[in-house]
Amino acid sequence: MDITRFIIFFSILSAIFIALEFYTLFNWRKFVNKHNLQRSWYRIPKFISIFLLTASTFSMFSSLFMGVNNKLRYITMFLIALWILPKIAVVPVLLMKDISRLFLKLTRRLSSNKIDVVDDKRRKIVETSAWTLASIPFFIVSKGLFSTTNDFTVRKAEIHLPNLPKNLDGLKIVQLSDLHLGSFYDYSSFQEVRRLTNNLSPDIIVITGDFVNNKPSELKANYKDLQLLKADIGIFSCLGNHDHYMKDNEHIELVKALNNAGSNLLINTSDRLIINDSPINIVGVDNLGMRQKFGDFNKAFENINKEETSILLCHDPTNWDLNIRNKYPADLTLSGHTHGGQVAWEFNGFEFKPAKFVYRQFEGLYKNGNDQLYVNRGIGTVGPPLRIGVKPEITEIILKV
Repeated sequence: MDITRFIIFFSILSAIFIALEFYTLFNWRKFVNKHNLQRSWYRIPKFISIFLLTASTFSMFSSLFMGVNNKLRYITMFLIALWILPKIAVVPVLLMKDISRLFLKLTRRLSSNKIDVVDDKRRKIVETSAWTLASIPFFIVSKGLFSTTNDFTVRKAEIHLPNLPKNLDGLKIVQLSDLHLGSFYDYSSFQEVRRLTNNLSPDIIVITGDFVNNKPSELKANYKDLQLLKADIGIFSCLGNHDHYMKDNEHIELVKALNNAGSNLLINTSDRLIINDSPINIVGVDNLGMRQKFGDFNKAFENINKEETSILLCHDPTNWDLNIRNKYPADLTLSGHTHGGQVAWEFNGFEFKPAKFVYRQFEGLYKNGNDQLYVNRGIGTVGPPLRIGVKPEITEIILKV
């Protein structure tokens, strides 16, 4: 991992969180003083903010440099997410309140008759309403932390491939992606993923990268369940960007462990399968993206017959537009990486999905001519152990002629 880049990124992120906390606490102190509340109403949140910001710094660096991923770190990240993330939604509400107040003051000063535009009673109602609205994000984040994050959901996708041999009609591929096993503090979560996956009775299981966050030791708690994944034909996988965020010797250890777990790890190579007397190729490319250049599409496709159906495992979906479609004979590309944004909102028919501003393809199925891409929403999390409106996904893909 590029330590310098991480420190710069984390410093900027910390500065943003500190600014959010400072502005929120500044407004809360004014509210407490104006309503003659006890000082503890302000002091307690202040000490919580200081403690959690300090704990956040220690947690991030202990994970990066010492590989610490235990229950204590999980609980710490949980509390940080619950306390700090809602401020992203709280601050705009407070800004609207402050801007409205400024506008009213200017209006009052410019008023020729010097009559108060808003009396004290109405002002208190506006302020109380603003803080009431500001509390809503805490409930939203709480719901994501307590329910959505581990609500593993099977999504079904029937994908028609024009070149698919008739003998392979109905072939079932179950896709997992972005396990991020370091984001779980014990074995129980991935144990449920393994149970749901095996219950689908897949012909083939594919795992499209990011097995860990940044250490091979993160496999330990869930290694047995990785070994217990079952598919009639086989398990195939590729690497993601997080699978390279480690020292070279640790990366070698990770690759060895994944292969020993029963996963056929395809690193810029392919495997030609004969199923029901018909061929199908599973192609795997190493990560290319996030300033990593481990992927080699020419090498991965060098033994591929263009007339045969090929399924490509490629962690980062941005490669579909940049390097894959109309360039290589991949009938279907399976990717992950985006986590579906990990956070999204849907209300009364209105959708807000921040991931669409970052990725052109970020969840579900995409088509362009005969080329198709499916982006899995992932299993684990990065950063705060939080998903809001984006459930972790196990994809059941049925190939059809």
